[in-house]
Amino acid sequence: MTSDPPQATATASDTAGSGDAEQQVQSNGAAPVVRFEDDFRENPPKNKGYARGPRPRRTSIAVVLGLDWRQQRDLTVSERYRQPGNLRHAEVDDEHGKSEFFLTLLLQSVEDSLPLFVGTILFLLVWALLCSFCAQLLRDQAAADAVAAYADQDTEEVASRAKQWLEDITECKSAVSIIGTLFVFTLVFRFNACYDRWWESRIFWGDIITKCIDLGVMNRRWFNHEDLQNQISRFIVVYSFACKALLRGTSLNEEGGDGPRLVERGLLSQQELDLMDGSPSWQPFFCLETLRAIVVQIYGIPDMKGFKPGTSKLQAQIFRNFDNNLKDLNTLIGSCVRVRASGLPASYDAITMTSFVTFFLLASVVWSVAIGWMTPIIVFFASVIIMFLILMGTKLVDPFGLDKVDIPMESFCAQIEAQLRAIDERNETIIEVTSDAARSGLRRRSMFDTSG
Repeated sequence: MTSDPPQATATASDTAGSGDAEQQVQSNGAAPVVRFEDDFRENPPKNKGYARGPRPRRTSIAVVLGLDWRQQRDLTVSERYRQPGNLRHAEVDDEHGKSEFFLTLLLQSVEDSLPLFVGTILFLLVWALLCSFCAQLLRDQAAADAVAAYADQDTEEVASRAKQWLEDITECKSAVSIIGTLFVFTLVFRFNACYDRWWESRIFWGDIITKCIDLGVMNRRWFNHEDLQNQISRFIVVYSFACKALLRGTSLNEEGGDGPRLVERGLLSQQELDLMDGSPSWQPFFCLETLRAIVVQIYGIPDMKGFKPGTSKLQAQIFRNFDNNLKDLNTLIGSCVRVRASGLPASYDAITMTSFVTFFLLASVVWSVAIGWMTPIIVFFASVIIMFLILMGTKLVDPFGLDKVDIPMESFCAQIEAQLRAIDERNETIIEVTSDAARSGLRRRSMFDTSG
């Protein structure tokens, strides 16, 4: 039997098992059901630091209340995760998704840095036009001086001077090529560093999903205390939402945070949420310490009745595996915090922009002598492509923001919650499949069924 939930969530949990949970919750005076992803898009949380009020009285983690989490099945994250197929199949990237991601990154990068983008392109374009105009004047002057020199030998010195300017500028091609090579190296190096941060963050969150699901499976297969098992399942889900809030510089209980919606869905009680908000630790670590405290309570049950029958010789290994997963989750959120807090060195941006502007200033002078009025066209398209790469890299530096190209932490948290619910829901089915009756029926069918 589960312990009685607090009054703040009793109304929602009492009506969760009926046919129309949302209508009954609203009729009983409780807060209306809010779909997490839809509400997040309409009211995104503010990206600010922790804003804590007066802290409540310090209370031990052991007092956190147990809620019957599985009774809240009708209050799922969103309609998309209610479908059985979405619980069985993971979302995969496809060619359309990759193209959409690239276009979204491209357009959003320009949109967020439009003044810098337009200003830089216009400056380089005007400089290219000026260089082409000056190069045309030099060519015209050299031609005029050559004609005058042919008619009058006194202007030979002037003619050679204009021609010498053109020759000297042409000889600078090798130097400009070296500068261009160094610039391309810095550009590629910076973009790879930005993309590696984004990709590393996705790997960390993939490991978080794996570890959370692994903990959920171990919880239902090894432990044998319904109340404490429900607590473990709940706090595994809350851990993922706490990670998302921490990486965006907010907390679960702030305005626009996920805390009230977690209370509505029965994943937290209001007292637990207040304890988390009043704790001086980061909220993901609070969840991990709570999970450790619950495991200690299971081990403290007399006669080891907190474990499934037949696991008496595996209890030390069970504890080791469970604690190792908690350590891995601790390391993963620490790695995500490192990615978010470190950023790129300021020298990366300074060197990239300096070499970018220097290269095109010098290249425009050399190209204008060789290709004339084609220089502004080449400079325009080349500078646009390079500015795209610079701005796209800048967009990938912080992968935990609210941009469309950032890590979809809302989707990851929803997947973790959906999978943990699925693990709890199929627990009875697994017990039935592994029962003695099922195994004996399988043996009889294998012995007497000779059809195939």
